[in-house]
Amino acid sequence: MKKSILATAIVSSILSVSAAHAAPSFDGNFELNTDAISKAEGDSTYKQDGRLELNVTGRHTMGDNFFAGRGSLLIKTTGDAVVDDAYIQFGNSTWDLQAGRFEAVNLFPKGKDTLIEHVGAVDVYEANLVRGREGDEAGQFALHFNANDSVKFELATIYGDPNIDDDTSTVDNTTAISGVRPSVTFAAGDATITAGYESLKYDLTAGGEVKQSGYAVAANFDVAAANVNLAATFGKDHETDEKVTSIMANMTYGNFGLGVISSSVDDGANDPSLLTTYVAYTMPVLDIENATVTLAGSYSSAKDVGTANDKVTAARVRFNYGF
Repeated sequence: MKKSILATAIVSSILSVSAAHAAPSFDGNFELNTDAISKAEGDSTYKQDGRLELNVTGRHTMGDNFFAGRGSLLIKTTGDAVVDDAYIQFGNSTWDLQAGRFEAVNLFPKGKDTLIEHVGAVDVYEANLVRGREGDEAGQFALHFNANDSVKFELATIYGDPNIDDDTSTVDNTTAISGVRPSVTFAAGDATITAGYESLKYDLTAGGEVKQSGYAVAANFDVAAANVNLAATFGKDHETDEKVTSIMANMTYGNFGLGVISSSVDDGANDPSLLTTYVAYTMPVLDIENATVTLAGSYSSAKDVGTANDKVTAARVRFNYGF
């Protein structure tokens, strides 16, 4: 009898060590933006928008294996409510599979991008055609493989036709895997380099198809007390033969951030280009924990856009409270 009790105690102890789970965690934050935007022609425009973000995360483990889930709800000041993240993820320290609604690795990290207002007539390619969080008609799968502490792979896909413009009438939902986005990340100390390629292809109900592709290289590293991002991208629309090349550099130093984005379009006609700079600084509010105000601005100018509105100046005051 004593041996049986002892054996049961030992087995229970082993199970309690090898199988672990934590209660779901909840967190949230509120963000409110007050903006002023001025263009080269026309009146300045003023607007205010914001959202309450509520997050729930759960995770269970069994030895090196895990199963996790996350959901994020955004309640906007416009009265709308939308889902940001909603996914499951399972695997171990070597590999895992993620499925649902989420964003894949960032190939165009903009740093402290509180406000970036580009001249609207020039495209900026951010290598995010297949990054994720698309419309109602698409799902996502991403396979992650960690070769070692320094080399990590991701293969992200879009399952179904991405409803990019939130207009289901334009999309022919007959494509299974409509987007593929492999990437690899190399880490050495505090520096990382990420390279990726993406291909997007799906049919339209009125005939024709969307066929786009592109690639990007991004680097992140520290310079003294500042964190720096560099990225270069090249995208192509295979239906119109339009090509977009974008270059980005930014730095974050404490609560201060500064960045610049350059983009040029080869459309076989005007070949427009733009240069956008942006800046942001965050301060505490009344010395209250998790309450901040950020002052931000951006200036964008363009060439060969065929319109008088070739300059945009914008300013933003953002309040944020996390809880």
